[in-house]
Amino acid sequence: MNHIQATQKNQSADTYTVQQLIDIKHALDRSIIVAITDNRGVITFVNDHFCAISKYTKGELIGQDHRLLNSGHHSKAYFKEMWRTIGNGEMWCGDICNRAKDGSLYWVQTTIIPFLNAKGVPYQYVAIRTDVTEQKNIKKFKFLAYHDELTGLLNSRMMHIYLADSFKDTNKDGLSLTLLMMDVNRFKQINDGFGHLTGDLFLIEVATRLKRLGVDEKSLFRYSGDRFAIIMKNEEQALWKAHQIMAVFEDSFLIEQYELYSSISIGISSCPIDAQTPEDLVKFANVALLEAKKEKGSGYVQYEHSMNIAHDQLLILETKLRYAIKQNQIELYYQPKFDLKTNRLMGMEGLIRWYDADYGFISPEKFIPFAEECGLISVIGEWALKRACTQMKMWLDEFGIDIRVSVNISPIHLKERTFVQRLHGVLQETGLPAKNLELEITEMSLMHQTEQLIETFNQIKDLGVMIAIDDFGTGYSSLSYLKKFPIDILKIDQSFIRGLKPGLSDVAMVTAIIKLAHALNMLVVAEGVETKEELSIILDNNCDFVQGFYFSKPLSTEEFSARLQDFHLPKIWGNL
Repeated sequence: MNHIQATQKNQSADTYTVQQLIDIKHALDRSIIVAITDNRGVITFVNDHFCAISKYTKGELIGQDHRLLNSGHHSKAYFKEMWRTIGNGEMWCGDICNRAKDGSLYWVQTTIIPFLNAKGVPYQYVAIRTDVTEQKNIKKFKFLAYHDELTGLLNSRMMHIYLADSFKDTNKDGLSLTLLMMDVNRFKQINDGFGHLTGDLFLIEVATRLKRLGVDEKSLFRYSGDRFAIIMKNEEQALWKAHQIMAVFEDSFLIEQYELYSSISIGISSCPIDAQTPEDLVKFANVALLEAKKEKGSGYVQYEHSMNIAHDQLLILETKLRYAIKQNQIELYYQPKFDLKTNRLMGMEGLIRWYDADYGFISPEKFIPFAEECGLISVIGEWALKRACTQMKMWLDEFGIDIRVSVNISPIHLKERTFVQRLHGVLQETGLPAKNLELEITEMSLMHQTEQLIETFNQIKDLGVMIAIDDFGTGYSSLSYLKKFPIDILKIDQSFIRGLKPGLSDVAMVTAIIKLAHALNMLVVAEGVETKEELSIILDNNCDFVQGFYFSKPLSTEEFSARLQDFHLPKIWGNL
């Protein structure tokens, strides 16, 4: 025991030795934090140092239950054991995290001494504390230097240290080393759809399940975000472990009130078969992981040299795309849209085109998803919006015709809280009236609808900008989406229009979409019309607008300017 001794259970508090009482008196006088409570935990005394660290006055503390300082850091079981100990007349020592009046947390190393009556029952407790907040913070910083704060697993920094040390052994003793790089599938949807707290709890459960597989915790890492890693010394065992990991995800995850399902993708690389350096081992495992996500969606893929060639090509493409953005090598082409009621041009869609000297024209279907992955889509989208508005204002001033330009907006833009503010800024900067701008948003963007997204749509409408849902029919549509969101236009996806002929099921689908949209006071665009027969069916079903190669391919700014007046002349499509 420490120098301040607790009495035996059969000893009265009055029989404390003179030295013990002197020790307690010194504790009260020195810079030691002291409090006394009755046997129920009600505070009866605190010294000035207690008030200083807790930021409460004596008047605010005395008469209050000790739980006033509870930070919520410790479990109920922790305090239950403390009360069991002191309730039995025994001294208790431990570290406690308390919450001060201003909400800040502080740590105190605590010794609680029970004072017993003649029957050996505690009638009050003296708690002597010392401030160890700084030491705890230093310990925490040291821990976080090599561990992940959320899951408690080792972090990526520690993984690279482990790999460097392990490579010394493999080079010296001829041992093998295998890295499993794992990525949790659909985590973004879970995190966005159910909230970040649920997402954090989900990742903690993933880490717990991985630890239960018997993996040495010194070789299990949270690499980043929803990415985990395991290092193993045997390739065959690593492949078996990959099967075990996939099996872990077959059962649902019960997180709070939600039953969540996910799967995992795993990329595997080995040393010395695949890599001769720690850096290459990590790189090749990530390359294999990307291949697993692309080809299988879940499961594992072992690294092959051909994958790295493809990966390097993507890196080259990213470098070229970044350069193209800086050098204004990306262009906007425009495809006209016509009003089938007036037989005149009603507007055009701005379409991004990228020509590279080495690759030629690069399809948007290829580089737009890639731009979203590497974080460039916001820059590209912002550029396209400003360029389209600037050009549209020039055409309005030059030709004096009331038409509008539509621009595709990425779901990533919609999640940015400042998007509407920036949109308003673009309209003010370019001078384009809001009614002459239309934003096209893919149907899939509505899949994970949130109140924030609905609010964003309403703010866009308040500016006077029109909203169109692009690729309609390709997602998992429901009437609730269409009813909740303030949508002006539905664009029937070209997959329903292409090859449209009487008697085909697609005709019934197109007819149903047009009737549904009109019933909800929405206009309809048929995109991808390429033949007279397709146009005839569209006309028969009272579609509002149309665009496609039958009328014009997307044109450069110069080409569109040259043909704009001709586009606006009345056509004779109604006579087909």
